[in-house]
Amino acid sequence: MLHEREAELFLAMSRYDLAHSMAVAEKLRGDPLLFKAALLHDVGKMKEHLTLSTRWLYTCMELCASARLKRMVRELEGKTSGGDVLERALSLPKGWRRGFFVQVYHGELGAELLKGLGSEPEMVNLVKGHQKDPSGEKAERLKEIDDLY
Repeated sequence: MLHEREAELFLAMSRYDLAHSMAVAEKLRGDPLLFKAALLHDVGKMKEHLTLSTRWLYTCMELCASARLKRMVRELEGKTSGGDVLERALSLPKGWRRGFFVQVYHGELGAELLKGLGSEPEMVNLVKGHQKDPSGEKAERLKEIDDLY
């Protein structure tokens, strides 16, 4: 179902993201487009920038200090430079700051990566909006299932 370069991106994800994506995809098996988007929805969580410790810190802050986390993310956004979201992510120093940016913008990052591979536009849009503001029935369904797992 994935073309070769999409499969390479998929297989480059962390084991956790692979398992999560497969669980989401299993629930969306009836729709080929949603199934494919589910497999690839977290490819923007590049494991070299989003380590286990960064995920843990982000999740703890999301649960215990969400207002502070939102302020930190806004501050990080102001410190980025570049045109597209990938350039902005890479403009931050390696470590938790870049990891937080990647966590927040992984949908957009994944969409940019997939767009660069020539993936179908509708699937790219599903990946892009799966976290923030899903538009349309398919996007809402992907977000709903993603949030369950």
